[in-house]
Amino acid sequence: MNVASSSSRSSITWQDTTYRYGFISRLLHWLTALLVLSQFLVVAMWRMLGETSVTLMLSRWAPHGAIGLLLLIITLVRLAWWFKQRGQRPQQPRTLRGQLARSVHGLFYVLLVLISGLGLIRNYAGGWPLNVYGFELIPGAGQDIPALMLPADVLHSPLSWLLLLLVTGHVAMAIAHKPLSRMT
Repeated sequence: MNVASSSSRSSITWQDTTYRYGFISRLLHWLTALLVLSQFLVVAMWRMLGETSVTLMLSRWAPHGAIGLLLLIITLVRLAWWFKQRGQRPQQPRTLRGQLARSVHGLFYVLLVLISGLGLIRNYAGGWPLNVYGFELIPGAGQDIPALMLPADVLHSPLSWLLLLLVTGHVAMAIAHKPLSRMT
């Protein structure tokens, strides 16, 4: 390796390179991770504690619907950024493990869009407006719409748990196979 390529690896770049993700990809990745973690943390606390001052406070800091909408927006931005950067990003090896990693990453995007979209549909079809820190972003339908509620009710939670399972595997593989340096 020559000195020029060695020094370029240590400098911060906005765009991806073939050996490291750029600042924007890393920012979007870790922001997504933080938001997904906050969603599961709030849900887990509600399931363990029920309605308490702690869970109400967590819900005010990280409203489930608002975080879901933000996750949808960030995922769409990530997809656009991936498309723009696709020719210069670090590539997975052309092995079974690399193919599996590409498939799981694709499934992450699908799940994030589906789960967030179903949550928004569920909120709207239940007649509830989406309020974010006192501002109504999306009005509710005003009445229940069972035809929209049913698929959202049936799929939102199981797909969310599938996402958590895949995230757990993703973290384990990142630790085991050391590709974390490309994303930190």
